Amino acid sequence: MERRQIRELIGRFLHNDVPGELQTQFRRWMLQPGDGDEKEAALREEWTAVVESPAAADRSEELQRLRHTIRMREAQQRRSRIFRRIRYAAAAAAVLLFAVGEYYYVRSASAVPAEIRLLTARGSKGEFQLPDGTKVWLNASSRLTYPETFDRRERRVTLEGEAYFEVAHNTSHPFVVDMNHMEIEVLGTTFDARYERASGIAETTLNSGSICVRTSRSQQSVRLRPDERLVFNETSGSMIIEQVNASNYNSWIQPTLTFFDMTLEDIITNLERWFNVPIGTDASVDRTIRLSFHVRHESLEETLQVISLITGLQYTLDSESATFHTARTTR
Repeated sequence: MERRQIRELIGRFLHNDVPGELQTQFRRWMLQPGDGDEKEAALREEWTAVVESPAAADRSEELQRLRHTIRMREAQQRRSRIFRRIRYAAAAAAVLLFAVGEYYYVRSASAVPAEIRLLTARGSKGEFQLPDGTKVWLNASSRLTYPETFDRRERRVTLEGEAYFEVAHNTSHPFVVDMNHMEIEVLGTTFDARYERASGIAETTLNSGSICVRTSRSQQSVRLRPDERLVFNETSGSMIIEQVNASNYNSWIQPTLTFFDMTLEDIITNLERWFNVPIGTDASVDRTIRLSFHVRHESLEETLQVISLITGLQYTLDSESATFHTARTTR
């Protein structure tokens, strides 16, 4: 079945009054392993559409369906099939949760150890606490996966997107962030981590304490100090370590961005994290000029307009990125 058809079916179930018999058929269909990838992709599309909808109507009835769907269980079957089926049921229920919040939480209620997935939509952020007391801020369009109960050896989580961690100190149980071909190991500290699967770029910026970074290209780990940033390219295997102001890379977790006599270069670094959009400049732009302003509820375009008014710079903006350039003169 095509993804478009699957999404139409899901949308009809979530947003319309469906007779009980059809609801039962829908749940059975969602629990079937067929078209698994298409179902999951369609659910993510539906989630994004719900979250980004300008209307925030009351979703209490849909939330009731969510609770019912999560509790739904098929008769006992082989462990692998149970896990697969519950995953789709939880995903279907999670779409409803998007309607009442900016992020969702999925618990895999299978015979194997439960897995928790935290996801944030584009344009939204979430703050969470893990079972060990570690605090996590999840930036937009990000995913964090971890077991409901950490094992005795380590506290391992998997990240795609960006997160800021305040790790609870535990010398006997290291905290490990898995980002495909790069791992960060800590005992207790604060740091930012980011991994974009499409670009193959993993990076981390240390705010306090120390962290050890390992990659698939090296047997040795690298230890970072506060205000150091490491960027790893998993395609080329290159690694760069640079001295930075760590606060420029974690300010996105705050409710307000305040810039006082800050360089345009540092401001852009903050705004890229805040809006989760790359912002560039032409070679003619002086990135050392200093500005003072604050951002709270303003959109990206409104913020770019403020910078343009202060500096006289022009900008271009599309759905993927923004670029500043000097004013072009006409002859």
